[in-house]
Amino acid sequence: MPPLRDLITDPGLDLTPSERKVIRALLDQYPRNGLGPMARLAEHAGVSDPTIVRLVKKLGFSGYAEFQDALLSDMDHRLRSPRTLLQPRSHLNKDDVWGHYLADSQRLIVETQALTQPEDVRILVDWLLDTRHQVYSFGGRFSSLMAHYLLNHLRLLRPGCFALEDNAQLPDRLFDLQRQDIVLLFDYRRYQTQALRVASGAKSRNARVVLFTDVYASPLRELADLIISAPVESASPFDTMVPALAQVEALIACLTLRSHDLADRLEGIDALRNEFNTHLLEDK
Repeated sequence: MPPLRDLITDPGLDLTPSERKVIRALLDQYPRNGLGPMARLAEHAGVSDPTIVRLVKKLGFSGYAEFQDALLSDMDHRLRSPRTLLQPRSHLNKDDVWGHYLADSQRLIVETQALTQPEDVRILVDWLLDTRHQVYSFGGRFSSLMAHYLLNHLRLLRPGCFALEDNAQLPDRLFDLQRQDIVLLFDYRRYQTQALRVASGAKSRNARVVLFTDVYASPLRELADLIISAPVESASPFDTMVPALAQVEALIACLTLRSHDLADRLEGIDALRNEFNTHLLEDK
């Protein structure tokens, strides 16, 4: 049997709407939601216990206990440390690493497609295009690259987009959050304390937290209103950001197609940039 997460994200699964709710609940807090009592998973997914029983049998398990055993096995495989991951890759010829890594990245992007429900994407796009609410972004030591990359594009698409920097002004920025403002929070293992503080501060201000994270049990998941998960394991012992970046660029593409006044906005921005001689080469 394939790893459990691969099994439940198989696009070929013939699932009922209720069963899809269970899959979404599992992915939203993977693997945490599947490790507790069946009743808790049912409550989180908004379905009945029999729905979960039917789903685990459809997945090939005799019951919920066997399903949880597979979940624990899958989690054990995926939570190995970078030091442990060095050994299995030692057989690779140094000349093979470049091509092997790129091929593995392609596989991960295909895998990423199954991790996000279309409805989640629709909700996120609607939130970000609603200019009545401000958008803030925050990232960790490496994931801040993603937070700034998305923010720079959002500033082209709409007003009211700000960075939450990890500095002395961070509490001031958090205080300015208004109800229903959006905080885009990027945090992948090894989860950072400051990211948890930002999420907690945002929720205390009644802002909405969109968490971009990995597929594991991030402590921030319980604070998130929407979760976008990406695989991070790669052919390298260090985590990859390739799938997460692909998700960010896919989001930018969705936003661009839905932004009705984008052409006028970009024309105005370019006119101001020309006045400031922003670029070395300008269209005449």
